Amino acid sequence: MLFLQPWFWAFAVTALAVYWVCPPRFKPYWLLLASAMFHYHFAGPAGVAPIIVLALLTYSVGLATAAQPAGRSYAMAMLVLVAALGFYKYSRLGARTGAALLGFLGVHVAPEVWEWQLAGAPLGISFFTFEFVHYLYEIRVHRRPAVRNPVHFALFAIFFPTLVSGPIKRFPDFVPQLAALHNPGRAEMWLAVRRIIRGLFKKICIADLLVEYIKVFEDVPHFNAPLVVSLAVLQGWRIYYDFAGYSDIAIGFGQLFGLRLPENFDRPFGATSLREFWRRWHMSLSAWIRDYIYIPLGGNRMHRGFNLAAAMLLCGLWHGAAWHFAIWGSYHGAGLAVEAAVRRRFPVAFGAARRWQVLGWLLCCAYVTYGWLLFFYPVAQVYTMTREAIIWWQPY
Repeated sequence: MLFLQPWFWAFAVTALAVYWVCPPRFKPYWLLLASAMFHYHFAGPAGVAPIIVLALLTYSVGLATAAQPAGRSYAMAMLVLVAALGFYKYSRLGARTGAALLGFLGVHVAPEVWEWQLAGAPLGISFFTFEFVHYLYEIRVHRRPAVRNPVHFALFAIFFPTLVSGPIKRFPDFVPQLAALHNPGRAEMWLAVRRIIRGLFKKICIADLLVEYIKVFEDVPHFNAPLVVSLAVLQGWRIYYDFAGYSDIAIGFGQLFGLRLPENFDRPFGATSLREFWRRWHMSLSAWIRDYIYIPLGGNRMHRGFNLAAAMLLCGLWHGAAWHFAIWGSYHGAGLAVEAAVRRRFPVAFGAARRWQVLGWLLCCAYVTYGWLLFFYPVAQVYTMTREAIIWWQPY
């Protein structure tokens, strides 16, 4: 986690101190320079170059699309953004998968062909490419005005608190704030500091501690039901406190710069249905998947099951370049599709009656918890864990 490194804290304190003493007209320039230094430090020249190219492309195509929505540049830019994300994040997965398929057919592929490292990857490419896609889509489809100020667009692209792990920003909410950058008041500053401390506590005192327990359980030579259930529960709480902690820190730093960032979590483990869980879990990503994949595919109007499956498959792959992430996403897509069918046939089961709420919470918790095994472990290992968990007692 970059926010825990000593360099980051020295950098953040300096960036904030200079920002607070800057005259208002210079604040955007300093914030942009600080964000560029942050990106360069952690990504290096090879990582900075792609985001510059993609940001320039998105900015120029956004202006062209606003002037001529029917132009071809929109489709070209979207293709380039998706191709860049695929190359930097999924090319090794594609190469390994291709080599495995060829090996299955009896064709040997030398490891050097598929085990290779890129010279450098852009920092947070999963996040800023989604923001760029959102930006162009909103201009083309919803006819929103393009951002004409290049400094404002650059800040939207590389604002450093959200660059690594979000939250995913929406430019109609974020960019207008840049026209009136200001220092936070004392009350707002205190709330921001409390938010950052809360995020650090979630990450260091809970998530990192849970990692140590998980390591102990993973070293047990044989699985049984209590162990598998414990691992699934611990992994769920570990990723929640890890990611929610990061989000709190990012949102808190945004407040210290006088900027509001979107919330990312809203007590997701209190959800009484999968649909409600995904409205509360990683909210900026869930809303992005809904608005730019699920609804464009047809949403609830047609082929709802397919749309859910496709959207959640992509959601799973977005989390990591491994097939078990895709299976985790498909698992949730299947659950959402079944839940939608049940909701249509038996709407009373999703009503406000307490007995249905409790039952829904139990089913949702069980389904989501088992899914964390698919998220964290290879499919073969999950199969073994599931098989051995069926036996409630197993001698060692």
